[in-house]
Amino acid sequence: MPMKAQASNLNEELGQIEYVFSDKTGTLTSNIMEFKKFTAGSEAYGTGEKPQITQESNVNFHDPKLDQILSSQNAEERDPLLRVIMFLATCHTIIIDE
Repeated sequence: MPMKAQASNLNEELGQIEYVFSDKTGTLTSNIMEFKKFTAGSEAYGTGEKPQITQESNVNFHDPKLDQILSSQNAEERDPLLRVIMFLATCHTIIIDE
């Protein structure tokens, strides 16, 4: 049974799309999210490099300055970082507010 186009402008749009890639179910990719970077206050943490120590399967976080700031006595640097880590540990959801 032949199909009939009901719209007159359909012919103008035919052939404009060359490729369509769809990965809604994760069949083309692993569909895995990895924790690599985050921001606390105005400071960004995470180098994007692969860590030397073994971590959880979905964690790929490395930043040497993190330990330095956590052990620092400077509350202005340390407190925003501690707050974000606490929120990550308790609710796993962070909403960006500008």
